[in-house]
Amino acid sequence: MGNRGKFGNINTALSRVNLKQYDWVVITDDDVALPPRFLDTFIPLCEVMDLKISQPAHRYHSYASFTFNYRKWNSLGRVTRYVEDGPVTAFHRDAIAYTFPFPELRWAWATDILFCNEAHKNNHNVGIVDYTAIEHLKPAGQDYSRREAMAEARAFLSRHALHPDRHDLFRNTEILRHIRESHLSYDVPR
Repeated sequence: MGNRGKFGNINTALSRVNLKQYDWVVITDDDVALPPRFLDTFIPLCEVMDLKISQPAHRYHSYASFTFNYRKWNSLGRVTRYVEDGPVTAFHRDAIAYTFPFPELRWAWATDILFCNEAHKNNHNVGIVDYTAIEHLKPAGQDYSRREAMAEARAFLSRHALHPDRHDLFRNTEILRHIRESHLSYDVPR
């Protein structure tokens, strides 16, 4: 990555791509274990739930920043108020319109709060797909200064006049427990 942050490098890579040709942009860190046929299941479930920004849930032995993101049993997925900007995040083309180019912070902390805020301004769903839980193999902040990342995040939130409320962010607004046949236009395992 050099001296650039995660999203700085992603912006460079995506600047060479015509994003209008794609329905989804999926961004993944390099320390993630994905289940078999991950995208074949994850993306259709995002579409069934009409999610515009989404993440897979974390398995219980995964390194997650918040317990809110751990897999919920008896749930295929949840419409939520918040999703993380990693280790795996998917952006629908409708969300790319207001998230890209991504904020170029060194550690990318708090960019997810801005993404979710913008999604809600646009009346777009964000959510977590429990059915396709992933494993994050190392904890966030292990390879860099958490204090510097937190300072950068606070300054970023202040510049955008964002004051997140944990009770509001970490709540489900809808849970998908089953899929009706009429919703299936993809090969989603049942």
